[in-house]
Amino acid sequence: MAWRPDHLVKTGELDNTQLGWTMGWLELDGIDERLQLKLAGNCHPDLAGWKFRIHRIEPELENDFGGDEPPDYSGISRNQSGHVGDITADQMIKHFEISTEELVQRLRAGEKPPFTWRKCLYLEWYSNHNGRIVIQSTRLEVERLGTRAFELTEAEWQEQARQNAGEMSHFMHQLGDALENATSGEDEDED
Repeated sequence: MAWRPDHLVKTGELDNTQLGWTMGWLELDGIDERLQLKLAGNCHPDLAGWKFRIHRIEPELENDFGGDEPPDYSGISRNQSGHVGDITADQMIKHFEISTEELVQRLRAGEKPPFTWRKCLYLEWYSNHNGRIVIQSTRLEVERLGTRAFELTEAEWQEQARQNAGEMSHFMHQLGDALENATSGEDEDED
């Protein structure tokens, strides 16, 4: 499971001009202070070596959250230190101009909803305070600032990809342990 506050992102700025570090901030709607990111690791090759600004170009579509209340992000730490996951502006995904509710209805009815392919901003990191956080949106754009400080070599990129996979594996083990402990606690309560 991951925190997914993509619909809250208003703006932000990330800086990967120092090899091995990605730092910056994100401003989220409804949260009074900016999230401060200090992440070990580099972005994907399209953003590695760049300082870049994130802009909201259009609002996210309404999400009905499956009849549940919207997720509560009040527990998100303003200090987002940790490790990078996948950070890229080159991911291509389907962009829908219909609500999530209508999308689900059409898919259940066996219809193929209309879409366009669009570049997507994908920000993933592993926070020491909140675990895995993912922001994935076709409604956010990236503006590269200044000049590129470095380009990853093939070997550096392969090492970064290996580290990203290791972070995901570590997160999944922690999640599995937490679920196992929760199940064990429920079993003890039943006795």
